[in-house]
Amino acid sequence: MSMFSAVRRPSPRVVATLLMICGVASFTLVDTLSKTLTDRHAPVVVMFMQYGLAALMMLPVALGRGAAGFRIIGPRLLVLRALIGVVVSFLIVTSLSLLPFTVAATLLQLETLFFIPLAIVLLKERADWRRWFAVGLGLAGALLILRPGTETFQVAGLVAVAGAIALALKNVVLKQVAMSEATVPALFWMYVLMAGIAAIPAWFYWSGMSAADFGLFVVSAALVNASNYCMLRAFSMADAVQLTPALHTALPMAVLIGLVVFGEWPTPIVWAGIALIFLATFMPSGPAKTE
Repeated sequence: MSMFSAVRRPSPRVVATLLMICGVASFTLVDTLSKTLTDRHAPVVVMFMQYGLAALMMLPVALGRGAAGFRIIGPRLLVLRALIGVVVSFLIVTSLSLLPFTVAATLLQLETLFFIPLAIVLLKERADWRRWFAVGLGLAGALLILRPGTETFQVAGLVAVAGAIALALKNVVLKQVAMSEATVPALFWMYVLMAGIAAIPAWFYWSGMSAADFGLFVVSAALVNASNYCMLRAFSMADAVQLTPALHTALPMAVLIGLVVFGEWPTPIVWAGIALIFLATFMPSGPAKTE
């Protein structure tokens, strides 16, 4: 027996978790660029540029696969995902433009509060007590960073909370898309639909842009592709409930970016929240179950 044959391949669930973490990391970087770009462009313009360029980037990949690169099995589900995606993107980009980056990311992390019940009701999945405990730990960490009673509980904060609810629904629908559609055509048509919906309002808010901003939009679109590809692949390999803890990694990433990029220095209680979220993310859970 060779030394290589003794090495065990990682389980699909481990691969799916790593893919989800990569997707979350890419998504967090998209948020970082969106926060920067909303200083000079309306949220709807940011959405249109990100998804329009993402569609253009995906087009050569789809063409390379011939008819299969454009074939969709369930167009209604994809349209639903695109509509929810537009709402999610608008709420996220708007909250990022109104709140400090770390605060907005914290409120968006409440997505996990709604994701588990939605996955159970709509996807017929089950969560054992360890998964609920991990989710509770993650949310406790988020609340430590949120610090109820502060200025974050204003209208701008409610926009982010609404974004968290919509984000949870988007990920549930994305799981359904991942189980029924090929990745490349699903992504291409999703971007086309989302850019098309955002095009008309973006026209009214268009104010031109510098070459530097266009470059940021290109990088942002590439990260949008990376994020959605990783998440689609992850959802096709594991239960949505089992992947929920990986979503918690968005918050410590966001806190770090807030510190380095935006100069938002975390307090000791924020670091305590980060520790709880990391603990929740890597807590073992029971086997996947579906009804």
